[in-house]
Formats: sequence, C-alpha cells, structure tokens
Amino acid sequence: MAHHFYQLKEAIQYRINARHHKGFGIHSPYLFHLITSVLQEKYPFYCFKPIESLRKKRFNKHSIFSPLKKAHSGQIIFRIIQDAKFKTLLELGTSSGIETQYMAFANQKARCISVTDSDESAAVAQKGFQIQGLKQIELHLLKSEEMPETIIDKLENLDFVLFNKIADPQKYQDLFRKCLCKRENGSIFVFMNMHESPCKTQAWENIRTHQEVQVSIDLFDLGIILFNPELEKKNYVIRNK
Repeated sequence: MAHHFYQLKEAIQYRINARHHKGFGIHSPYLFHLITSVLQEKYPFYCFKPIESLRKKRFNKHSIFSPLKKAHSGQIIFRIIQDAKFKTLLELGTSSGIETQYMAFANQKARCISVTDSDESAAVAQKGFQIQGLKQIELHLLKSEEMPETIIDKLENLDFVLFNKIADPQKYQDLFRKCLCKRENGSIFVFMNMHESPCKTQAWENIRTHQEVQVSIDLFDLGIILFNPELEKKNYVIRNK
C-alpha cells in the first residue's frame, strides 16, 4: 500500500515536471528526432496487434504479472531498436516475455538475448515466443548459483539493454555498471519501472547521473540512457501520453 501511494506521488510530480512536448526546446537534431519521430510516434506497426492480443489472452487481472505493463512501453522499446537498427539486444530480468517480443520483432536479424532466474517467467515467456514464431530469441534461465554477469561477459558489445524485472535496486545498479563495459557510442539502455519504490527511484538517480551517461530521458514508465559524447549532459522529463 505504501508503494502504491509513493507511485501516485511520483506520477503527479512527473506530470508537473514533464516538458518538451513535440520536441519544443530540444536543440540537438539527434534528440529532436529521437523524441518526436521515435518516442512520441503513434503509428502502429504490424507486430503490435498480435503481441497485445497475446497479452490479453494470456494475462488477466489475477495474473502474477499484474498489473500488466502498458502497451506503449513495449512499443517505445520496439521503435528505439528499429530506428537505430541495433544488432545486439539484451534483456535482464525476463518478465512475461512481452517486452522481449517487441525487442525481437524490431530487428529479426539481431541477436536477442533474455536472462531470468525465474522458472515461471521463463516458461510463460518461452510459450509466447513459440506462439509468435520468434525462434531467434535466446532465453537463458540461470542456474541456482549462476549470475547474469556471466552472460554479459560472453558478449562482445551491447547496443541495447533492457533492465526489466529486477527487484533489488542494488542489483539494478550493479548490472548497469557491468553493462557499461560492453556499451559503445550510440548504445541505449532502457530501465523499466524506475518510480515503483523510493529505493528504485534512488537507483535511477544514481544511474542517470553517472559520469559516463550523457543524456537521460524520463518517461515515467521508462527511463532511457543515451551514450553519445556529442550530446550535452542533461536529464529530460518528457511528456509522452
């Protein structure tokens, strides 16, 4: 209940602080394109309907994954990957597999890896991948003492990382620092549900102010980190609904 009131307070604060609707006040051509043509784009792509149809069929209000993440979060993830044509995609903390599907559909030639330590999440996600015919997704179910860092170590580089179902705020930050070693100029990291608890919000603050981060974008449901040395260091709170 305490977290519910905290999230409500954070949502109100977000509404007060949100700016740059339709890109107003954004001077960088790169950021203007990202915000107006990617983050705020509403055009529905071919895969959106089957993904959301599967979401409605498989998960109801009594699901362990309730409340269901809003469709727009997954669709923003899709648009970011498709626009940048990223080739190495990593999801840390598989949830229901819905976000993973958006990642995989965005570039079906990309390497798409999803990591979880939950047997239940893995089973639900894998079934969804099979229904959608997404054979290219590499789903890693961690063994009892295996850590996600071992998967990261095996990757040459990371274009896109989604930090999804990670309950521990400290782990949130540890994995971010681990992924920094594999990021490149132009890489984008996305964080889910940064405002769900005070500890998670503080973790987000620590991440977005990290010395290697140039730009952070707060969409409330999603936090976006950009690695581009040509950009001025700044945090944007963007109205996106």
